[in-house]
Amino acid sequence: MKRPVSLRTGFTLVELLVVIAIIGILIALLLPAVQAAREAARRAQCTNNLKQIGVALHNYHDTYKCFAPGYICEPYGRPSGTPNSQWAWGAFILPFLEQGALADQLQVGDIPLCDALTPGGVYDRLAVMQNPLPAFCCPSDLGPLVHKGNDPLQDRNNVWQNVAKSNYVGVNTTRRWHSGGRMTGPDMGEPSQWSSPPSVANRPNGCFFRDRGIKISDIKDGTSNTLLIGERAFEINDPTGAPIVCRAGVVFGNIVENEQLSIHRSLGSLVLPINVPDFASCVRGFAGIHPGGINFVFADGSVHFISETIDHKPAMVAGGTDAVDSTLERLGARDDGQPVGDI
Repeated sequence: MKRPVSLRTGFTLVELLVVIAIIGILIALLLPAVQAAREAARRAQCTNNLKQIGVALHNYHDTYKCFAPGYICEPYGRPSGTPNSQWAWGAFILPFLEQGALADQLQVGDIPLCDALTPGGVYDRLAVMQNPLPAFCCPSDLGPLVHKGNDPLQDRNNVWQNVAKSNYVGVNTTRRWHSGGRMTGPDMGEPSQWSSPPSVANRPNGCFFRDRGIKISDIKDGTSNTLLIGERAFEINDPTGAPIVCRAGVVFGNIVENEQLSIHRSLGSLVLPINVPDFASCVRGFAGIHPGGINFVFADGSVHFISETIDHKPAMVAGGTDAVDSTLERLGARDDGQPVGDI
């Protein structure tokens, strides 16, 4: 009697290779979807950060009857060309972002920022300012949480000090960067009180500039048509994939020196389109990591994603005045009389 022949089961080499190929194809198909889902979550967190900042600015307005100033010059009347750093809008809204203890520890507004940046003393405030604040950080930005060698702020002794970054900067103007004029007293006041009023060509037409917090009533085009805060990444890529350092911003302040060059530490201009892949532009403008555009918070507190292809024409008209004649510029200007409606 013959014994039954046992049949061996298993994969042939060809079958194994086919299975591996199928798994590889599935991974290739799923990986972009996973990455897209992660970016969607990061963008949602960025949107939430900006919503919280928008709410904080409105709570500041409810308390002080104006939005926070872009930054202040302290003491008032500081001579032109004086270096040193001074507090900006991000520091002033800390109590409205559940950071009141931090604002008290730093003595925001009570002492000049350049003094707070000077190391040593009973309280080492510089060390505190080197702790990242999640509310000011876009999770899509892979740059350092603390500036390293980027010369962000100066202390009382004119020594450059690195502090925590911010991915959110205020809209200063649709024109070239400008402080807004030097004040004669500590009340911030109206433009007529500027001791050196800027020309019409240079007047900042955004919501943040030096020594004055604007009121909602100053936003003539309507709060739902006017940009307040936008994104700036630490680094973006040019069309070839090469990195372009934009430096992001800082939470706490600006340099009171050559304000045309230093104003960008907490403010930005829409004189150029968003996501321009060159250092000179993105370091003073708005740029982000999210594919296709960046988030902005509007003056009504809402957050919208603005496409990098939005209409933008930074043309100069006769006399050197920057015309507000494109959609992005109309959104950036608070009182140009050209509301754009729903976007």
